[in-house]
Amino acid sequence: MERTKLYKIIIVVLILLNIGTLTFFLMGGPPHHPPPPPHAGELAEKLGIEGKNADAIFKLEKDHHAKKRMLIDKDRRLHEQLFSKIGTDADVNPIHEKIEANYTEIEKMTFSFFHDVSALCTPEQKIELQNVIRHAFRQMRKGPKK
Repeated sequence: MERTKLYKIIIVVLILLNIGTLTFFLMGGPPHHPPPPPHAGELAEKLGIEGKNADAIFKLEKDHHAKKRMLIDKDRRLHEQLFSKIGTDADVNPIHEKIEANYTEIEKMTFSFFHDVSALCTPEQKIELQNVIRHAFRQMRKGPKK
């Protein structure tokens, strides 16, 4: 008799736990996703540029980000090659030179992008562009949060 009562209590507790778990998962809502990337044309918006110049900056941004993504992927592949040589007697100088050349290409391309954008700006917008660039470099120097 005591044993049946204990089994009934255990069954009720397990049923309540199952109901609670199902409710938690079904009513919890969708998982949180990372924030979307900044929308294209954000730079023109920050600088207060409208019309055909904003369209030109949008195109410059789109091209710049596509090329930069390719160079960053190349950098990742070069670093993988470099680190695969750890523990070997292989000469890594050619890989170092390729990494440096790739980094130089990224820097030149970024400078060229901002130079082209500044050509579409008024003197006041150029000042704001300098502020945007300074802010971006300060963010890059901070490094990852711990």
